[in-house]
Amino acid sequence: MNCRSTLKGDFIILDLDNTYDNTSAVFVSYFDSNSESVKWHARLGHVGQDQMERLAKEGLLDRLTRVKSPRCELCLAGKATIKPFSKVMRASSHLELIHSDICEPMNVKERHGAIYFITLIDDYSRYGYGYLLSHRYEALDVFKHFVAEVENQLERRVKIFRTD
Repeated sequence: MNCRSTLKGDFIILDLDNTYDNTSAVFVSYFDSNSESVKWHARLGHVGQDQMERLAKEGLLDRLTRVKSPRCELCLAGKATIKPFSKVMRASSHLELIHSDICEPMNVKERHGAIYFITLIDDYSRYGYGYLLSHRYEALDVFKHFVAEVENQLERRVKIFRTD
């Protein structure tokens, strides 16, 4: 069967004979562009109205040609609860502040049995180190090794160690 469809306003017109005259069989279906806008807004990671309009103009949002600003409860809730960042202390030299975090157990073991990893990041240079761990209790030994290594390399002492 040969057919063609077009979007007219909020309706999809399906012309089964490709003639668009009064003798052909034409089916009209309602197209809810508002619900499509909401779907695309969520699919694209809750992008803003201007980005949605640009993507629609470029024809990248399926058959959506007109974007209606969706009322997204997630976006409204997020914007209402987010507080501005306060001024935080930033390091003014190497090793003044070290950030660290240990990841939760990974689903797949590393080749040597590691299921955790620890990150250690120098706040000043943003240089990061990552170490694989088989058990969480290994973190202290890794930290001691890290401190000895970086203090020797940079000829400075670690001043503040912050964990998340």
